[in-house]
Amino acid sequence: MAREGTRSATGNSRPRVFPTVTEPTTTTTKKRATANTGAKRGPKATAIKASKPTGVTKKKAPAPAKKTSVAAKVKGAIKKVEGEVTGNPAKKAAGTKKVKGTDTKTTKAPATKKK
Repeated sequence: MAREGTRSATGNSRPRVFPTVTEPTTTTTKKRATANTGAKRGPKATAIKASKPTGVTKKKAPAPAKKTSVAAKVKGAIKKVEGEVTGNPAKKAAGTKKVKGTDTKTTKAPATKKK
């Protein structure tokens, strides 16, 4: 339960008034009997349209395939060995990145053909 006197202490001591919500009345409707007992129709087929995305939509271009050259792999292997010998893990990691081709400075995109 709420503590006594909190509303009067805050200066908001007016009585609370809650709005009343009236329930809507529901009416039932009966189907009319039809005199036409001829052709019976099945349920109507409704065509469902797919919603289109809003705004400008563009197809994304595929990322160019990256290739690591043999020279970059050799340089990376040398850097990796240097890191192992000197005990420098940063240099070793840099060599590994160079060998794998994840080093952004050494990777090259394939050359584009000129027309």
